[in-house]
Amino acid sequence: MSISNTSTDTTHGDLESLLLPRVARTLLDAYTSTAVPLPLAVIGTAGSGKSRVLRHVFAALREAGAGPVALAHPSDLPAAEGAVVLIDDAHLLDDALLRRVADRLREGTATVLLSTRPDPASVVLRSLIDDIERHQPPVLLGHVSIPDALAHLGTTPTGAGRDCVSTLFEATGGLAWLTSEALVLHGEAMCDGRCDRDEIARSLHDLISHRIDSLDPALRLAVEALCLDERSALDANAGAACAAGYDAGLLQRGGRTVPVVREAVRARLTPDRLLDLYSARLVKDASSVQALLGGATDDRVAAALVADGDRELTRDPRRAAELYDAADRAGASSADLPLRRARAAWALGDVDAAGAFVDRMLSAPEAPGDEALDMAAAVWALRGDMSLGAQVYAGGLPRTAESRAKWLIAAVGSGHPDPANAPVGPTARSIPTAHGVSLELLSRGLRSSLDTSDRDGLQDLVRASEMYTASGSEAPLPELPAVIAALVSLHLGEAAVAQRVLDAAIAGAQGGSWAAPRLLLWRAWVAVQSEHAAEAEVALRAATTSGHPLAARDRLLADAVELGLVRRNGQPSELGPVWARAQQSLLRAQIDLFTLVPLGEFAVSAAKLGEFAAVRSQLEQAERLLADLGQPALWAASLQWSALHASILLGSPEELTLHARALRAAAEHSPLAARLARAGRVWTDVLTGVVDADAIEEAAAGLAACGFAWDGARLASHGANKSDDRRVIARLLACARQLHPRERAEAVATAPAVAETGPVAAPTRPAESHGVLSDREREVAALVLQGKTYAEIGEAIFISPRTAEHHIARIRRRLGATSRSDLMARLRTALDDDVRTPVALPERVG
Repeated sequence: MSISNTSTDTTHGDLESLLLPRVARTLLDAYTSTAVPLPLAVIGTAGSGKSRVLRHVFAALREAGAGPVALAHPSDLPAAEGAVVLIDDAHLLDDALLRRVADRLREGTATVLLSTRPDPASVVLRSLIDDIERHQPPVLLGHVSIPDALAHLGTTPTGAGRDCVSTLFEATGGLAWLTSEALVLHGEAMCDGRCDRDEIARSLHDLISHRIDSLDPALRLAVEALCLDERSALDANAGAACAAGYDAGLLQRGGRTVPVVREAVRARLTPDRLLDLYSARLVKDASSVQALLGGATDDRVAAALVADGDRELTRDPRRAAELYDAADRAGASSADLPLRRARAAWALGDVDAAGAFVDRMLSAPEAPGDEALDMAAAVWALRGDMSLGAQVYAGGLPRTAESRAKWLIAAVGSGHPDPANAPVGPTARSIPTAHGVSLELLSRGLRSSLDTSDRDGLQDLVRASEMYTASGSEAPLPELPAVIAALVSLHLGEAAVAQRVLDAAIAGAQGGSWAAPRLLLWRAWVAVQSEHAAEAEVALRAATTSGHPLAARDRLLADAVELGLVRRNGQPSELGPVWARAQQSLLRAQIDLFTLVPLGEFAVSAAKLGEFAAVRSQLEQAERLLADLGQPALWAASLQWSALHASILLGSPEELTLHARALRAAAEHSPLAARLARAGRVWTDVLTGVVDADAIEEAAAGLAACGFAWDGARLASHGANKSDDRRVIARLLACARQLHPRERAEAVATAPAVAETGPVAAPTRPAESHGVLSDREREVAALVLQGKTYAEIGEAIFISPRTAEHHIARIRRRLGATSRSDLMARLRTALDDDVRTPVALPERVG
């Protein structure tokens, strides 16, 4: 702020060299042409010329003899009326002085001429400006246009000269002081386009740097940040910095940056300054930091990027990956960065990228740490080759108890020897943690599941899953504790326990985002096995649309779920296309202990389609794996049952006998194997024509009780087909329908969506139909339209061929059909009407 009593040296010429907006110059001309001084506000950014305009106005009033013109300081205002108070940089005055000036203006005893920066913070100054503007429009300075410049120069260039002026204005953004300096550096004469623009820019950079250095340190940081990353102007707390940068004449309104200012800031940027800006969170974008370094490296900047990546890893792995990438380019240590980048890729579901980073660690001359071994083994497992995961551990010899527990998972899963007695280096301190305890319980429970004399492992595995979820660990491992616990539950015939374990793991986000698809896929499989097709489809859809690409092992499981759904609930014609797609996943994944269940579904589906040769080598591989593990009865029973069922479909009594014997041998050590063995004997009797309704019902119920309700329904249906006794047929078909309840199409369509972090919700069943045909009749009608015979209809929906014939006769009467072609036409119309009305659709059959 400056106030002067000696302005007699100020002349009109002081304004002639100043570049002003034409609107402002017109207002000034009109103002100075009057002999009566009026209040005036000159508002402009730093360097816009507001002080020179104020001096010019004062001198013009003195020369025009406009009454008694005098200068006075606000702190010592004369009592006489008619004083002219000239205040430069009014935004620097305190409110007390401003109030005295405002009072005199309102009283009419003083005329106030002031200059100020735009948008002053003082409420008193804003009110004073409002009072002044009631007398005279303000003179607004700060930005100029090309016509303003041409009027100032008094010339109208064409061609290359006009292009030169346009280029200068584009660089300066029309900031008045900057454009004026550019024109001075250029020279007043219009050039032919051959001027040295680079030299002009370098000179402007020096002027801009000088102005930036004169700023308050906090404002300097903010202006530099905006010039380096303009998106930060959109931050919630950036408004004050944007306004202050505009007032300082370095930014446009709203925080928009000016090209030549941006270039000046970047030209003077050092790694130290970049680190200051990044540490102050003023430059946040990793790619911006990377670009600003311009290929240079700096350990401190790299370390800051790594630290931020570590903080973001669990919250936003994609941003963490970007930060680690920027840190790598900034020169971060190659020893510890690949593991972090692998973790980020793993969390994003990019298994191949994680594997590439792991390979960099394993190929380094230094011995890999346990975390690197864990990542490498998990990558191989998810790629579908758990055997290589076990080899990773065998070659690296992990030291910590947690990593050795993960080694056990990979070793057991691929049939390798138990690593309990493998050599180990110096171990780290052992303080119990939720993560460590969960893996200890997992090791004990998994070993127990392989021991035919120990049946207490399930409790340890369930606790291991709960503890692993509680630990919040997202570290990679060959198989999830919840999956192992669920598999052991299924192999013990405890499907309900498997469901609860998986639901709890999904709700608790066990393993993090990478694990969500696998948990959902196993939840879908449990639903398939429990005869809840709608739940299975919802979980399958959630897993395959989660945003994470399915790795080889997960794809194998997803295809097994789809095969199971179609085989149990779909049309026979639907199975072939699904099988054709699914074969690819079977070729991409090595079979391990934890994929025996999906392999069983592949085997049965292949046998049903006459494609059993496609799975024979995988079944032989599974048999060798089980043999290497000592034929653990708990793990072998389900696969033997699937192979037995495939033998029935193939009509191969030799293979059926082989698998039946294996089940009987395992029955002593496995309750599930015992039930399956009994059911196998009854099924063999049925195939030879021996139909004992009591035995069939008991065996079917036993299958359902241990999670094989579909197989129990098929056993009862086959028994009915082999009997000539109507009462036995009706009894066994009723048993089949009870074990395999039909789920309507709407249940799948309207089932609640499955969140990645929540359990699978049970579907809501629709209300019964009230159309012309009953639900059962519409079901039969749909099969008739598919061209099925009475026997095929009975086989599909567990009724006798004679009952199917009775249904069709009743449908014919209800619809009034007079011939077969008339019946078919009326059936199509009836089913179409049902679809158009809000009633249940026909059930799918298979």
